[in-house]
Amino acid sequence: MGGIFGVVCPSQVPAGVIKEGLRRLTYRGYDGTGLAYLGRNGEIVIRKSPKPLNEASKDIDLDNVPSNVALGHVRYASRGRPVYENTHPLTDCGNKIAVVGDGVIENFEEFRERLERKGHVFTSRTDTEVFAHLVEDFVREGIDLLEAIARTARELRGIYSIALLVEGISKIYVVNNEQSIVLGKGSGCYYVSSDMPSLYGLSEDALVLGDDTLAEVGVEGARVFDVKTLSEVREFIQKRIKYPPGAFEKAGYPHYMLKEIYEIPEALTKTTYTLMDKYLRLASMIIYGAKNVYVVGTGTSLHAGLVSAYYFSEFSDIPVNVISAAEFPYYALDNVSTGTVIIAISQSGETSDVIKSVRLAKQRGAVVVGITNVVGSRLSLESNVYLPIGAGPEMAVPATKTFTSTLATSAILAVYTGLHTGLAEKSDVDNLYDKLRNFAKELSSVLPAIDNNVSTIADELVGWESLYVSSSGINYPIALEGALKLKEAALVHAEGLQLGEVRHGPMVLVREGYPIILIKPVEESALDLYNKVAKEALAKEAKVITITSDEEGVGDLVKVPHVDKIISPIATAVAIQLLSYRLGSRLGRPIDTPPGLVKALTT
Repeated sequence: MGGIFGVVCPSQVPAGVIKEGLRRLTYRGYDGTGLAYLGRNGEIVIRKSPKPLNEASKDIDLDNVPSNVALGHVRYASRGRPVYENTHPLTDCGNKIAVVGDGVIENFEEFRERLERKGHVFTSRTDTEVFAHLVEDFVREGIDLLEAIARTARELRGIYSIALLVEGISKIYVVNNEQSIVLGKGSGCYYVSSDMPSLYGLSEDALVLGDDTLAEVGVEGARVFDVKTLSEVREFIQKRIKYPPGAFEKAGYPHYMLKEIYEIPEALTKTTYTLMDKYLRLASMIIYGAKNVYVVGTGTSLHAGLVSAYYFSEFSDIPVNVISAAEFPYYALDNVSTGTVIIAISQSGETSDVIKSVRLAKQRGAVVVGITNVVGSRLSLESNVYLPIGAGPEMAVPATKTFTSTLATSAILAVYTGLHTGLAEKSDVDNLYDKLRNFAKELSSVLPAIDNNVSTIADELVGWESLYVSSSGINYPIALEGALKLKEAALVHAEGLQLGEVRHGPMVLVREGYPIILIKPVEESALDLYNKVAKEALAKEAKVITITSDEEGVGDLVKVPHVDKIISPIATAVAIQLLSYRLGSRLGRPIDTPPGLVKALTT
């Protein structure tokens, strides 16, 4: 994954254009920076460094590009550690085709193995490299370049955009397979970019490439083709580039947190394509054969781990022990020995308590399955097998899209484990993938409505410095996570409670107008308890807010898409994230950087 920025000009690329374009895309990746351009004799020249842009610019000269065509990239490591070999651009065997990419190619291993048997030599562990080699292979067969690129795009499944440079051709070729990419024009130059804000000041308008399209961009202009038929596309979506300087990284959103909530549908879909079957089978086999299983994490990751316990019970009937990584050395370490499996969850992969627990457990013979968003992190290196959630970079301290993608990953791992216990079948795996992808599509369309709904409620919560968030069943951990989000984003005291516990003490604080956010349980057996708590709260004239996926509930309703038990925690998490954000916004809080908090507590 990452950010793509390319330019084709009548003469030499203006000084600093590539560097500035990539700077505006740094929010999309910080695990590597690279540049490809055509040299004096038409050969492909590569400059790259496995460092973020501000550091890499000291190693590679991005200001001076002695060519009229250049292709830059900032990388987010979703497959392959952040090392030189995995940094884009990547080339074919003959160094005649250079590619950079964004997104995920799902079936790359199948083609990599096929191409290796034909003699192709791969130099990276990434999925993007297969695109260059497959194009090369088709060209070797005598297929026209444009058709070779289109055929490659037809063969490779996933959600991705790819940009290519070809030796001796002063053009950029771009493929869009459900992953946004735009074209711009200004001062005689044509631009290719992963998003519109990076084109501010370079182009007045952006041409948004549709899905399954192939663009050929040269100094004479851009031609766009349908990937399946290679017929020329004549109708386009064109948008005005109106983002002011300083809004590049946030794409017009006032905060990263809001932007990243709105990226949840895309992140969920990417997660389903990022996770690889062979590693899921390996991880699930390890869990199935374990003597005992612990899930460790802190903060948001701990709450994701609590939900995972429900998933493992539902899909595999394997009991897992969920414990804070900070408490693990004092509570559970004595029970760890050969045969123990640790499922370690950390968005950053650098959380010190998680790393400490993992290392202590390994010393006693435990096997570690890591779940993280950062390939190349300490957790990925310490794990015997790790699963990258592939949510993309997350800049706000309050975790949003990484939380929901971690939930999706946990559910998928649990159903894979069920294949070994006999509680699940291959159809259950396929069904879960379909549910997640279909939910992501629906969520994308209803997010604005949910946002409007919670915005009204947030107005009514201003002035209250304390509140409860409560639920039962699989959504109980979401009540804990919701309370955490309200603390982080809105800086108000919030307590997450199991519904039954509200009646054992906490209800004493409830008075007129006191806010109680109830996440309506999806378990039929928990509905009676929900109704009792809601009734008692109303009797004390509390302000009751119910997050629900059906049409019924007590108090003010926040409606999320109608989903089943497995998807419910993801749907309700989005609503409580938006409510936390909107309340924080009303209160003027430093939402992205709450005081005293960092993205990863590494010490």
